[in-house]
Amino acid sequence: MNVIAKTTELTRDEWLELRRTGIGGSDAGTILGVNPYSSPYALWANKTGLIQDTFKGNAATEWGNRLERSVAEAFAEQTGMAVVEWPVMLRGEQRWQLANVDFFIVEPSEQFYAGEVTTVDEEPENIIAILECKTTGIVGRGNARGWDNNQVPASYYWQGAHYAACTSISRVYFACLIGGVGTVIRMRDYTPECLAGLMDAEKEFWDHVEKKSHPSGALSGHDADFETLKAIYPESMGKTVEVSEWIVDRLADFRKAKEELEEAEDRLKAARIELEFAIADADEATYNGKTLFTYKSNKIGQQFDVKRFKEDNPDLWEQYCTERKGARVLRLKDE
Repeated sequence: MNVIAKTTELTRDEWLELRRTGIGGSDAGTILGVNPYSSPYALWANKTGLIQDTFKGNAATEWGNRLERSVAEAFAEQTGMAVVEWPVMLRGEQRWQLANVDFFIVEPSEQFYAGEVTTVDEEPENIIAILECKTTGIVGRGNARGWDNNQVPASYYWQGAHYAACTSISRVYFACLIGGVGTVIRMRDYTPECLAGLMDAEKEFWDHVEKKSHPSGALSGHDADFETLKAIYPESMGKTVEVSEWIVDRLADFRKAKEELEEAEDRLKAARIELEFAIADADEATYNGKTLFTYKSNKIGQQFDVKRFKEDNPDLWEQYCTERKGARVLRLKDE
């Protein structure tokens, strides 16, 4: 395999910069529009250098990293397979194909014992499959349902497909530690037809990265799209832009959706007031002994009285007051 770096020798910034030179496994689901945390446009903006990757991780990703080896060990013990950790970044046949595979599964031998995890510096022989280790529900609610009925969450499924395409290893195992459940194991064999479709999508995406022309249809209204546009265009510059008829049609769509939303909000308020009236000062509402909804008071808290502090301590206010840029507001002409 084509090794381009040993990940143990890279800083996080170096690793992020190397990832920007191609498409990695976690990018596959984003390109196909099935990643709930990112969007094709946000990914394109990052790969082209328009925005920086500011995500530093959270408690869920931290524990996912901490438990990755443990999940692999549990998988090896449960299946009796020989698991190998080879911490490298690989490049596939295409220059933009990058892969950070969690673990490989190999034929048991005197070097690689069945039921154990071994770490190596060089490419292991007799690789038979890939192992991806995940966690969910360890911190926060997670997505345990995504693993029900022998499923694999879509974003992880396409991550496995990307690794299969990069390494020519068609079989991928997924082991996920689910909070309150334990470890579940899934296996997928990726067909050439499945991989061809993904590679076509990734190639088209990377062509847009190299040309710095964003993919058509990439804007979907994902939260990441709005965050990306805000980062690229943080403030208005006092200019006027002449738009196309297509944008005029989108404005009409926006108006219609806005009206429908306002009507839905009115119906929501009308229904909610009946619920609040029915429960009155109770904590819980039941029907035939079954809880329907609750309406409980939060604990009494404290808040800082900014207005009063400013009036009573004008000098301190000026000393500690910092400038905050105004947010851009979308207003329709007749509103």
